Amino acid sequence: MSKEGRRSRRLPYTGPVQVSWEERGETRFARGRCIDVGESGLRIELPVGIAQATEIRLNAERVRISGSARVRHTERYGSKYLIGVELSQALQAKALEALNDPRNLRAPGLV
Repeated sequence: MSKEGRRSRRLPYTGPVQVSWEERGETRFARGRCIDVGESGLRIELPVGIAQATEIRLNAERVRISGSARVRHTERYGSKYLIGVELSQALQAKALEALNDPRNLRAPGLV
């Protein structure tokens, strides 16, 4: 187990991510960046906070991860928010593929 209490590895991935969710009956949207990818989730940085347990739709195009996830953790970080999300079962397989192909995890322009 890692020092963060995780059972699975996390690899850095700095790439764009788009997120949408329902809040008070309205669909909200945010663009941010992914910080890292794990076997069952992502850590993303957004300009807005999202409540814990909120179901979201996300799209991280470069690593081909697109679908539903659930917010597990939200932390204010300066003027932004760090959001930990748990991927749906369907997306976990895609995250594993991304982790196993290091070309996906490089910064844009380095591939």
